[in-house]
Amino acid sequence: MDALTTTLARLSRHAQSCAESLSAVAAAASDPQMRAVLAHRANMQRCAAAELAVRAGANLGTEPVTPPRREGPGSPGTPAADAGELLLLRHAAQQAGRAASAYGALLREPIDDPDLRLLLAHYYRGATELQRLLEQRVAEFSPARAAGMTSRRMSPPLH
Repeated sequence: MDALTTTLARLSRHAQSCAESLSAVAAAASDPQMRAVLAHRANMQRCAAAELAVRAGANLGTEPVTPPRREGPGSPGTPAADAGELLLLRHAAQQAGRAASAYGALLREPIDDPDLRLLLAHYYRGATELQRLLEQRVAEFSPARAAGMTSRRMSPPLH
């Protein structure tokens, strides 16, 4: 396997992991509109994973490399489906960040195929937008959780 084929197969696995984490957070989402957005983004990531696997196989000149199906909750480092929306959102944001980083690293390398470069740029943009969306959703959760908490100050403030 050459380096590009290996990298495309790895990117395919990143996209599949991202899709799995998005599906988990979509199932746990309290907001129906966010649930729909996350489910749609999960489908987009599955399409990206399949396309990258095909590209990796085409680069080899053999059968497409299919990304391994990993079961979300059983995978190491993956939160359980009942872990809560905030934890699942954080994990999905982390997965999107990893995918964006991997796309960016490959885009900094010379790629002879202009169609592949355009496809990777599209996936990079999608992963960075997804990461921002998820981080924004995490930020929306955090103040809501903190507002209900009482102050933990043990001593009065010094003036």
